[in-house]
Amino acid sequence: MIKKLTLALLVSGLATAVSMAATPGTDNANDPAYNSGWNNGTDGGTPATFSAWQLVATPTGTGTAGFFIGDSTTLGGGNSGGNVNVNNKAFGMFAHSGSNADATRSFDSPLAAGQTFSIDIAVNFRNGNKGFDLLSGTTSIFNLNVGGDAYMVNNAATGNGTLFGSAYDANTVFHISLTQDSLSGGSWTVTRSGGMTGTASGTYSGDGSGFHLYNSQTTGGGAAEDNLFANNLSVTSAVPEPTTLSLLAGPALLGGLFFIRRRRA
Repeated sequence: MIKKLTLALLVSGLATAVSMAATPGTDNANDPAYNSGWNNGTDGGTPATFSAWQLVATPTGTGTAGFFIGDSTTLGGGNSGGNVNVNNKAFGMFAHSGSNADATRSFDSPLAAGQTFSIDIAVNFRNGNKGFDLLSGTTSIFNLNVGGDAYMVNNAATGNGTLFGSAYDANTVFHISLTQDSLSGGSWTVTRSGGMTGTASGTYSGDGSGFHLYNSQTTGGGAAEDNLFANNLSVTSAVPEPTTLSLLAGPALLGGLFFIRRRRA
């Protein structure tokens, strides 16, 4: 009985260690979950990696803010906008005439040390505000904002300020990569592509547990160039997967069994 109980406790401890990391997985707008559109409560991608989308448009019922599945290249005339599509599909957001669109999603568990969350966003015009937040709970610990004719990083530990000299191009794609280096913070990298290229990096404080996309109070009256597109969500892991954790836990399991056998001898 003691032997079985000890084994159960050790296995339970191993399972707890595994569950403390976000589940590696992906999502994109081509997932069948979005065949009927990008709606509040939709849950696409790898099972268990992300919670269902929380989509909020304010004020409600005005039609001046919302969410859709569309082609990100429509950000520029003649489909010359930034391409973050999968099979010509990306997550699109619009908000104008004093309105706001907010899309929030959590990971199934906060990022563990060694895990990376990445996402692509495409933008054109820089009026109003639109962008991305890495969240720790409800707090932004990294923000990339497009607005006021600038590309800006805010809320980070290091690297805050304008990106790429805020040089404008109608075809602008940002690949955002956030690696949790420890439970107290991590490193961020923004890679620009499209009409211009560049890379910027820094650090953030806190443990990422989800993210927020937003489009707010653009001034073009619903112009396609004011939309925000996002796609290619990914959580990858450099932390030990269950098989490796089993190897790490092996000495503890063997030690426990050896201790039991010595007591029984």
